[in-house]
Amino acid sequence: MKTRMKLHLIIYVVVTGLFTACENEIPYNPGEQRSLLIMNALLNAGQTENLVYLHLSEGSNIGRLNEATLSLYVNGKQTESPQAISPEEYYENLKGQLDKDSYETLLKSMDFKIFRLSTVLQPGDNIRLEATAEGGQYHVSSQVTVPQPVQSLQVDTCTALIRQWGSMRAHRQYHITLQDLPNEKNYYRLEIVNNKDFRCVTYTIKEDENGDYIRDENGNYIYTTTKDTVVNYRYTELINREDVILTDGHITNSDDDENAMFPYIDNKYNIFTDNRFSNSSATLKVYTPLYDDNYNILESLHYTRCYLKHTITVRLLSLPETYYRYLKALNCMDDDDYDEVIMEPISLPNNIEGGLGFVGVSSEIQYTIDMPDKEWGWW
Repeated sequence: MKTRMKLHLIIYVVVTGLFTACENEIPYNPGEQRSLLIMNALLNAGQTENLVYLHLSEGSNIGRLNEATLSLYVNGKQTESPQAISPEEYYENLKGQLDKDSYETLLKSMDFKIFRLSTVLQPGDNIRLEATAEGGQYHVSSQVTVPQPVQSLQVDTCTALIRQWGSMRAHRQYHITLQDLPNEKNYYRLEIVNNKDFRCVTYTIKEDENGDYIRDENGNYIYTTTKDTVVNYRYTELINREDVILTDGHITNSDDDENAMFPYIDNKYNIFTDNRFSNSSATLKVYTPLYDDNYNILESLHYTRCYLKHTITVRLLSLPETYYRYLKALNCMDDDDYDEVIMEPISLPNNIEGGLGFVGVSSEIQYTIDMPDKEWGWW
């Protein structure tokens, strides 16, 4: 199964992150040998940056894409035609971690193109992406419409014990209440992001020209900052097994995870429909770890004083039906319990004219929780 999926694994981008009905599908059958341009994008309304990925298929493999252009049209009007992100920018974070020869080899190995869109999309916008490659040899396009977001979101939290890995452990419990968009079939995705920013500062005592420590008028040493950096940690783990909507009625417990006799496809992307609460409200119950053990992180940081800002962002995304089906297919493809012999074959939606891939778009509503700030220091 893994080798048969080789080409089609590139047809989705798991970043972060989210069209009109489309009947085309991509089965896992690499019989097509003609080279095709692949376009992938998961666009999010309201954001100042969205990424579009272009690859070139060569039979069942990915080839090298040397030249490409991209244009964005919103409501029939061209809004931008960005330049591709350079290999130097894409791999900038690895520059100091690799030796010069390895870094140059990495830059030359980039065989795809990424474009950054800066147009802020709005609910109701009709979006069209057009891409060409290799001097016009390939031309693809895709058209999607931004869905309307949910209008209200309420979140209540508390600390609760749940059974995890054979023992009772404290987790953060969430009760998330939403009002369904009326008089239409709706598709949603839930995401909870725990974001921890550690600002670490290293101080040294100021010295005069003779190397003696400098003190103020009260006799206290005067310090200067020699290092000030921010380290970010982002966590998205979510436990949804007790919620009837997110499990589609298949509520489980931690013991069921080890039961190989009854395989179950986890709802990894936390997608759901309004089948159980159409034109009314619903409350989801989910859990995340507390993420309050900072010891290992602090141990790895060299600091005199360290400050932690911890925020929790609950995101509820509205999706078109095809985007929902796309993520549902990925739930199966990413799950170790998926068995192609006894389960339905997987097919990924394809809404790219003239090529392969998927363009999805979502709109969202957020609820942010600011946790109490913490501080550590030697003085």
